Amino acid sequence: MLPAWLSFVIIIGIVIILSKYELGVTLSLGAVGFAFLAGTNIVQALINVVTNPTVLLLMIIVTLISILGGIMEESGLMIEMIQKMRISRKASLMVIPSLFGLLPVAGGALMSAPIVEQIDSEEEPSKKVSINVWYRHMLILIYPLSSSLIFASSLIGINLYIIVIGLLPCMIIMWLVGYFTLIKDVSPFLEQGERDLKRAFHNMLPIIIAPIIDFIGRTFFNLRLPEIFLFVALIFSIGLALIFGSMKFSSIKSISKRMKIWRFPLIIFAMFIFLEVFDLSGASEEIGSLNLSVFLLILIGFFLGFGIGRILLPVSILIPIYGLTIPLLDFIFIYVSIFLGYLITPIHPCVTYSADYFETDFRKVVKVLGKPIFISFIILIGFYWFFFLLI
Repeated sequence: MLPAWLSFVIIIGIVIILSKYELGVTLSLGAVGFAFLAGTNIVQALINVVTNPTVLLLMIIVTLISILGGIMEESGLMIEMIQKMRISRKASLMVIPSLFGLLPVAGGALMSAPIVEQIDSEEEPSKKVSINVWYRHMLILIYPLSSSLIFASSLIGINLYIIVIGLLPCMIIMWLVGYFTLIKDVSPFLEQGERDLKRAFHNMLPIIIAPIIDFIGRTFFNLRLPEIFLFVALIFSIGLALIFGSMKFSSIKSISKRMKIWRFPLIIFAMFIFLEVFDLSGASEEIGSLNLSVFLLILIGFFLGFGIGRILLPVSILIPIYGLTIPLLDFIFIYVSIFLGYLITPIHPCVTYSADYFETDFRKVVKVLGKPIFISFIILIGFYWFFFLLI
C-alpha cells in the first residue's frame, strides 16, 4: 500500500495521459486503481455514492440537459432563432457561436463554424477558428445548465446562481478582450433580410426557461435537495422544445442514441466515485498539509485545463486539494484559469474540429487565439494579486 498522496499523484498522471479517451470510463478505472494503491475500500465508496440522492439527481439532470440540446439541434429551433435575429456582422460573429455553445452536443463547433464562414468568409482561417472557439464558450462560462458549474456548486456548497453572478464580470472582460483582439477590425456589414426578434425569443425559450424556473425555486423554497428544481425545470423545457419543434416524444430515443447520452451521467458518477475514494484515502489531509497557495492552484489549473482538455476533471482534482470550504472568489480564480487553459489546448475538440473545417493548423491558430487567452490570463493574475494585497 502506497501513501495516499503518492497514489493520488500516480493515478492523476495516468488519467491525464488517458484523458483523450472516454472520460467517464477512464476516471472510473482511475478511482478503482486509486483505491487499490491507497488501500481504500472501493465498495464503501460505491455505496456512499449510489446512496447519495444528490449524485443520482445530478446524473439525471446532465442526461436531460443533453437531450434538450439534441432536441434544439435536430428540430431546427436553434438555426431558425439565429436566422431571425438578423444582426450586424460583428455582433453575429460574437453572438451566434455563443448561442450554439449552449447546446451540449458533441462536435458543436462544427455547427457554428459554417455560419461563421457565411458571415465573414474574407478573414484568415486561423482568425475564423479563433472567433468560433472563443465566442462559442463565452456564455457557457456563466450558463447555469453547464455541467461543470452544476457539479462545482454541488461539490463546494455554494448556490449555483451566486457562482454565476461571480463569474459574470469575468465573462464580460473576456468578451471585451475578444472584441479588441478578434472582432474590432471586422467590417461592420449589416445583414440584410427580415428580422423577427419575437420568433427568435420564442425559439430561445426552451434553453432559458429551465434556469429561470430553477432560480425561482432555489430562491423562494428551501429544500434539502435544491437540484429537484432543475430536474423539474428541465422536464418542462424538454416538453416545450418538443412542442415548439413539432417533434414526437418518441424522437427522444433516437436523439439519445445519436448523442450517446450514457456518457454524461457516467462522467458525474465517475467524478463522485473518484472524490469519495480521495476522501476515504486521507489524501485530502496529506495534500492539504502542504498549504498550496491559491496562486499556485491558479497556475496548476491553467495547465490542467490545457493538458487534459476538460473542465470537470481539473475542478474535481483542485477543489478537494484546496478544501471543500473554498471561498467564492478563490473558486472563481481557479475555475477561470482552468477554463482559459481548456480553450486553447489542441486536444479540445472545438479547437481541432474548427481548425479542420477552416483548413488550417494548430500552430497558426495559437498565434491568434493565444492573444485573448494570454491577455485574459494576465488580467486574471492581476486581479488575484490586487485582491490578495487588498485582503
